[in-house]
Amino acid sequence: MTFRLGRLRVEMPRDIAEYTSSLKFDQEIYREVIVINAVHLKMLARLGHLSGDTLARGLSALREAYGNPLEKGDPRLEDVHMVVEDYLVKAVPEAGENLALGKSRNDSVATAIRMRAKSGALALMESAIVLVEALLVRGVRDAETVYPATTHHQTAAPATFGFALTHYASRILSALNSLVRAYEELDQCPQGAVACSGSTLPIDREWLAEQLGFKRVLAHALDASSSRDFAVDILSAALKLLIVVSDMAEWLIHDFTQGLLDMGDEFCSTSSIMPQKRNPVLLEVARTKASEALGEVVRVASMIQRRAGGYVLDLQQATPSIWRLLREAESTVRVLSTLVGTLRVDAEAALRRCGMEAGMVELANYLTLKYGIGFRRAHKACGKIARILAEKGLTEEALLRVCEEEGIPAKLTIGEVSEILDPRRIVSNYATLGSANPSEVKRMVEEMGRRVMELRAWVSENRRMLEAVVERAFNAQAL
Repeated sequence: MTFRLGRLRVEMPRDIAEYTSSLKFDQEIYREVIVINAVHLKMLARLGHLSGDTLARGLSALREAYGNPLEKGDPRLEDVHMVVEDYLVKAVPEAGENLALGKSRNDSVATAIRMRAKSGALALMESAIVLVEALLVRGVRDAETVYPATTHHQTAAPATFGFALTHYASRILSALNSLVRAYEELDQCPQGAVACSGSTLPIDREWLAEQLGFKRVLAHALDASSSRDFAVDILSAALKLLIVVSDMAEWLIHDFTQGLLDMGDEFCSTSSIMPQKRNPVLLEVARTKASEALGEVVRVASMIQRRAGGYVLDLQQATPSIWRLLREAESTVRVLSTLVGTLRVDAEAALRRCGMEAGMVELANYLTLKYGIGFRRAHKACGKIARILAEKGLTEEALLRVCEEEGIPAKLTIGEVSEILDPRRIVSNYATLGSANPSEVKRMVEEMGRRVMELRAWVSENRRMLEAVVERAFNAQAL
């Protein structure tokens, strides 16, 4: 097809055509482009510009191309849109010659990208939901397994392993809420906006949106045909998810190397020279993904913000970032969901890490509530006790001295202090909403489980809408 030669005197040399062509990454939207063209032929038939016979033969040819991908080796055709048009011109000339009537590559590629990104977003959400479910299952199982909560990479207070795991489940659910909002931005149909300003053909854009599986029309033609702001939304939501995943991977690596927990050998590797090593390689790769995602977000944002008016070819260079990031995010959460089930806590090591110093705030609370001492004075006394524990070990004499120095009207004994600072006792006495108390962890698991069910239903509904598009698109009777 020599579509350039009306305005231009010469055809583009092959090396330049290869440089500007998007064919090398257009396979991501190949099937979406076929479907869009099928629906557009039906639109032309509705308007009376194609006969019923031509429509039927055109849809049959496009269905064949959908199932048996066309060769995309000629860069002079620029992109997948021209490959499909060239094919249809040869297969059904009456349909192919009119394929660009009332349709531009600008609105079609924007629509195809949104369709493909919706499918990728749903796949990511499905895998992330599985990860949340794995975390919630372990959250219940380990709701009473004493485990340290940390701040500043140091033990801060006694908690449980189930509490630590459900922390990440809660954050992932927040990220999934962001993905839902980004999906709603994606779920607006650009088709029918044409090149930039609409068309003199009375194209029914609401019908097009419905046929292509969109809930709404993106009305403004220039916005619809050229903007890629939606890419920042979906990539940022995926980045938010991967920030949580990277955090979780770093935490697991840290506690694995500290001997607090272990994982299945299938997620580890060994050294090529040091046979004793068990390296947490899967987690080490997983914790890089937020950085990689940030790079893709920056790449896209920097490309799409240099534009005056409508479409420019810069925009095609941004789309590979969408596919890379959605694919990497989905595969990362998928493999992590299998790792979670293999985690094993060294209960004795975790209990030791939640030693007497970890519960000092509870001792300060005790002194304030039992003896009426101001909390700040109790805090100071407990700081001194913590220092004695760290430096030389606690004795009855040292406890008595602290009580005298801080005006505590009681003679604390090591037995009394040990009872108050027992991590199991502290965990079972937590009384606030969202605490590490095992009963509260289980309540939060139930609540998060209900949100998971809502998200599963939402994903299923949108998946059904996408799956219905293909069969409907090639049905010549569905006008």
